[in-house]
Amino acid sequence: MYIPLATKYRPQKFSDVVGQDIVVKILSKAVQKDRVGHAILFSGTRGVGKTTLARILAKSLRCEKRQSSESDPCCKCQSCQNFSKDSQIDVIEIDAASNTGVDDVREIIESCRYRPSSGMYKIFIIDEVHMLSKSAFNALLKTLEEPPPHVKFLLATTETYKVPETILSRVMRLDLKNVDENVIAQYLSSICNQEGIVAGADVLNLIARAANGSIRDSISILDQAINMLDNNMLILSDIQEMLGFTDDKVMVGLFASVLSGNLKESIIQYRKIIASGGSPEVIVSRLMDYVHLASCMKSQIELLPDVVLSDCESEFRRIVEKTSLAVLTRIWQMLVKGSYELKFTDRPELVVEMLLMRISYSSDIPDLYQIIKKLESENFENGNQHDIIPRQGKSSLIESAMNMFPNATVQK
Repeated sequence: MYIPLATKYRPQKFSDVVGQDIVVKILSKAVQKDRVGHAILFSGTRGVGKTTLARILAKSLRCEKRQSSESDPCCKCQSCQNFSKDSQIDVIEIDAASNTGVDDVREIIESCRYRPSSGMYKIFIIDEVHMLSKSAFNALLKTLEEPPPHVKFLLATTETYKVPETILSRVMRLDLKNVDENVIAQYLSSICNQEGIVAGADVLNLIARAANGSIRDSISILDQAINMLDNNMLILSDIQEMLGFTDDKVMVGLFASVLSGNLKESIIQYRKIIASGGSPEVIVSRLMDYVHLASCMKSQIELLPDVVLSDCESEFRRIVEKTSLAVLTRIWQMLVKGSYELKFTDRPELVVEMLLMRISYSSDIPDLYQIIKKLESENFENGNQHDIIPRQGKSSLIESAMNMFPNATVQK
C-alpha cells in the first residue's frame, strides 16, 4: 500500500523534529523535570510541526517505559504502539474547524471528569483552536485555567491573533518558526537517500525554496516530484516546470528590463515566461528576492544565502551597479502591493503584467530631493545667492510632494 512521504517520515520522537531546536529543548527539559504545564499553545504557519510536537509530547507523557532522565518516548511500550495504530483512547484529537460549537466543548469538559483508563494523563489535542466560537472559548475558559491534575490540553493554531486574550493568558505559548531552507534541503537529502533517489543540491534547494519554510510542504513537493522520476533521478528542469519556476538567467533578464524601464521588452519576456509554464505568484516572489538582494548589495549589508545562482551572479551585480537604492525601494513597495493584489484575483497573469507596467513606467521618476537640489544649484549658478526654496519650507514641500506622488522617493 502506498504511504505518503509526509506520513512515512513523520517524526516520532523529539530528536526526529527538524528546525525547531528551541521549542524541542523547552519541551524536552519540561518532560525530564516533570514541569509540563496543564495547557500549551503551539503557534506557527502551516507545516512547521505544531500538531507533530503535540503528539510527541502526549506520547512522552504517557510512555510506560520512559526513564525520568529521558524525554523521548520509547516507541515500544503498549501506549506508544497504540499511538502508531491511532488507537490511544486517552489521547483525544479534536479538529476545532469541524467542532466549533459550545456543545462540542461541553463534551470535552464532561470527559475531563473521568480519569484515564491507563497511564497518568488524559490529553486533549485541539487543532486549529482559533476556529472555536466565542461561546465555545468562554465555556472552555474555567476548565483550561484549572483542569483536573490528570488532564493536559495541547492546542495548535496558525492564527494566534484570533485566539482571545483570556485564553492566551492561561496557556504556555510556544511559537514555531519557519524552517531555514538549508535545513529543509538537508532533510530532503536524507529522505532521498533512504528512498534510493538521486537528487542534486540544486533540485533540493529549489524544492526547499518553494516550501517557504514548511517541512510538510517540502515533503509533499518531493512526493509529487518522485512521480516524475527519470532513471531514479530528479531532474532540475522537470521540477522547475512542475513548480512554475523559471531559470534564473531568464528571470534576471526580466529584472534588468524592468529596472531599465523598457516596458515593451519587459512584457515580451514576461509573456514568454508565462507561456513556458511560469507562475505569476512565483515571478513576483522571485523579483522581491532580487530587489532585496540588490538592496543589500547597494547598502553593503551582509547577504543572506544567495537567491541568484552562481552562473548569473556577475550579470546580476552589473545590473545592480546601475540602479539606485531609491529606485529599488520604490519597486519593493510596488511588488508588496502587487503580491497582496494577487490574493484577490482570478486573473493573476494580468495583475502581474499591469504591475510590471507600473514598475517600468515609474523607473525613470526622479527623486524629489534631487530635483530640489538641482533647482537650487541652477539658481545659484544664475547668480542668486538665496535658496530658491526657503529652508523652513523644504520639509513641508517634500511632504506635500510625497502625498501627491506616492511612488516617488526621497533620498538624501
